[in-house]
Amino acid sequence: MSPNVSEKERPFSGAIIGFGNVAARAHVPAFQKDPRFRIRAVVEPDPERARAAKHLLPDVRVFSSPEELFDRDTVDFVDICTPPCFHGELILKACKAGCHVFCEKPLVTSIEDMERVVHALVDAPSIVFTVNNWKYAPLWQETIRAVTEGRIGRVESVKINVLRTPTSGGGATDWRRRATIAGGGILLDHGWHNLYLTCALLSQAPLGVQASMKHLPEDGSRMEETVNLFLEFEKAQAHIFMTWRAETRGNLGEVLGSEGSIQMLDDHILLSCPDASPGRLSFSESLSGSSHHPEWMDAVVESFHRELTDPEARGGNFQEALLCARITQLAYQSHQEGSRTLPLDQPASVKTAAP
Repeated sequence: MSPNVSEKERPFSGAIIGFGNVAARAHVPAFQKDPRFRIRAVVEPDPERARAAKHLLPDVRVFSSPEELFDRDTVDFVDICTPPCFHGELILKACKAGCHVFCEKPLVTSIEDMERVVHALVDAPSIVFTVNNWKYAPLWQETIRAVTEGRIGRVESVKINVLRTPTSGGGATDWRRRATIAGGGILLDHGWHNLYLTCALLSQAPLGVQASMKHLPEDGSRMEETVNLFLEFEKAQAHIFMTWRAETRGNLGEVLGSEGSIQMLDDHILLSCPDASPGRLSFSESLSGSSHHPEWMDAVVESFHRELTDPEARGGNFQEALLCARITQLAYQSHQEGSRTLPLDQPASVKTAAP
């Protein structure tokens, strides 16, 4: 079935590429609950994880490589759950095979890979969709809603702190600690989420990017463990601090507006605004409570389906990915050039996918 499949031919058939923890704990449950999708195949060369896939999905066909999948089966989309260094090539192969793409973040690890994807999409009718799942966290949804409704006036500054301990790893193989597989450190990992969230809060792209990083190894592998990232917007500023050197895990932040503020404190927000007394809104799970957040995935899958079936909805998610990739590139460049502020060469107003 090609990306031009008509709505009458639902459900969309898919293949998961890479059956690690995020696939098993977050992606599979979400697709299994949605009758509009059917996971029909899995690509996994590791025998133990291939057996885990068959245990959770007894009816799937298991392939050892993407080439084998595309040679022997036909699916509407691939769900890429591999470590980041493989994303770019897999996206290109999927587009060439006529498949849509549902991909874990970061979509790619370099601006060069992003440019190759953009070029591939000129000739391919595929949708490339990144799992930007943090925008569906209840805490972030409430924060963005309060800002959008103007409850704190015009946003003047955003501060975000992402705290992770030195033991923070990456799935079964600890890939986040392996530069050649992860493609970068905490900026590429946690930074991706906080970039699209910050831009969503302000409904625009930044004008300038400045960054400083610490704990970079001497071999130049870019495994940054602490990052101070500053974004300059037309009438606001943002500071995103991220570290893998914290004593405890946590996600904290503050949005200051011309008429109030919102404090984000991992599992609750404190809202101070003119139209109401200061209030606290609590949530059942803290932002730092897990790495997979399966409870947010239903909305991600819903958004993916909307792009598949509604031409007017297409492209918003990919524009977010383009923006994240560009800011990330400039952040690395800024650090390498003595933390000078670099301009973002694109319009200040960008299309973003609504949560």
